[in-house]
Amino acid sequence: MPNVISGFAVVIVIIALGYCVGRKQLLGPNAVYTLNMFVYWIALPPMLIMFMMDADLELLFGSGLAIAILSGCGAGLLGFLGSRFFAKRGTSDSLIAMLASSYNNSTHLGIPLAAHILGNPTATLPIILFQVGLYAPVATLALDIATQPSGSTRIRGAERLRNVLGAIVRNPMIIGAVIGVTLSLLHSRYDIQLPFLITEPLDTLARATVGVALIGFGMSLAGTGVLEKGVSPRRSVLAATAIKTIIHPALAVALGHFLFGMDQHTLLILAVIAGLPTGQNVFTYAQRYQVGTILARDTAVVSTIVSVPTLCAIFFLLG
Repeated sequence: MPNVISGFAVVIVIIALGYCVGRKQLLGPNAVYTLNMFVYWIALPPMLIMFMMDADLELLFGSGLAIAILSGCGAGLLGFLGSRFFAKRGTSDSLIAMLASSYNNSTHLGIPLAAHILGNPTATLPIILFQVGLYAPVATLALDIATQPSGSTRIRGAERLRNVLGAIVRNPMIIGAVIGVTLSLLHSRYDIQLPFLITEPLDTLARATVGVALIGFGMSLAGTGVLEKGVSPRRSVLAATAIKTIIHPALAVALGHFLFGMDQHTLLILAVIAGLPTGQNVFTYAQRYQVGTILARDTAVVSTIVSVPTLCAIFFLLG
């Protein structure tokens, strides 16, 4: 437990440093975007390659992926139904509520946390594969259909489907994972290894992921007003936050224990990954379709704050 607390403390200190940098605007007005793009396009793929080379592929693409799909869909369905029938919101807003309740910040925050606290950034890969390869494409296609006038949904929906499929193929996380899996198979079956001149630059770039990602995330919190009275749908934000940080990890643990009979350490990993806060991509989707933007933004911030004590509780109970 002391190692867990110290691990969280290091993460919080770096995020706090990023927040101070953002408040002072020491890196300029567009630094958050630049840092996030550096992490997303430059640092994350090498990290995934380096760790996938030595990853247990059977564990990665086995029950962990199944639990990611089932728990994510379960939490999302709960968020959608709550928004649609209890908050009486429209279909498009309820789709954003669904994503806010179940879509993890598995890249910019999840991989650094998994790398620093769990010691294994590949722990987030099942949820990344689910979100990037299935959940986000289906959700954005549904948003496209829900927000288009009648008579144009079929054409626009087909066009959107081609776009999201193309985005999957070009996604740097998918590319990094595929390269890593390929290298792992080549090493295990044919004893082929990359030379030092390739692995050393990859390792150097991979090491930049955690620090830069957390600094960028801390900077993104600077100057952000959340839960503004009369503007923010506070009850919906709190409901989505509760589903994301409490119910989602509880579903993952229940599935892992009762359906797959997993040991306590594996349940801990599942709970931590499922208990990650709402991903920033949800706000991107909300902006794209101009629906539920405040709900998406506020849930991302509030769930991030709430996830600190809830993740500590998960470590206390399962660690």
